[in-house]
Amino acid sequence: MPLIPKTYYIELKEAQDAVKEIIKELDKTPLDIDTLNTRVDTARDLTLKLYAKTKEMVKTAMFAEMAIVYGNRYRSNVDGLDKNLTVSENLFYNGDYKKSLEISINSLNKIEKGIYDKLLNLYNR
Repeated sequence: MPLIPKTYYIELKEAQDAVKEIIKELDKTPLDIDTLNTRVDTARDLTLKLYAKTKEMVKTAMFAEMAIVYGNRYRSNVDGLDKNLTVSENLFYNGDYKKSLEISINSLNKIEKGIYDKLLNLYNR
């Protein structure tokens, strides 16, 4: 992936800090189970949130890249497609994978109806 958004690093730091809080709580004596359970719940929630975001970001980036590559076959033959795919590529390289995907799919759909489903089937293989 060419770029990971800054918001991702913020969420990563929050999850890491939550895990550190668990370690701090485990170092205390006597152990306060209620506080420890709260720390574990918080760390679990933040970690699962980060996992879901990571999975979605990677999936979107892969799908956006696939759409751009697929669109290259029409790039020189269809008016306006080159411009739209260039915009999509720039968004991709700047980490805006969702917008990149949206522009490339919308551009390709004008040429090949149902391209989203076709690419989705290729992606899921």
